[in-house]
Amino acid sequence: MSDLERMDFSALDPGRDPERWSRLMDATRLRVEAALADRAGATGALDILGAWYRPILAAAAAVALMFGAADAAIAGRGAALEGASHARRLAALSDNSLGRGFRPSGAALMVALGSRSVP
Repeated sequence: MSDLERMDFSALDPGRDPERWSRLMDATRLRVEAALADRAGATGALDILGAWYRPILAAAAAVALMFGAADAAIAGRGAALEGASHARRLAALSDNSLGRGFRPSGAALMVALGSRSVP
């Protein structure tokens, strides 16, 4: 394609057929406007995240509520045995857990032993 003299660019000459050129430009403008309108109505990433905002916030609140209730339950067990010795606290914890059919968690053991900070 190095020989430019053989190429015929007369079909691209707007002066040769002004009516055809005008129709071609109008059709091109219509297609571009339609494509831009489609893009403007498309859902973006922020729209998708915005739609999930409320359900995610509700789920986070429910999880926080469950953790708060579990913390209050664990703290309540430790407060009931405040003046007891370590052996009595562990005995009470094992008695409660065996009576209910579950194993005590590490956090419950820490509270029963009187540790103030639960990891």
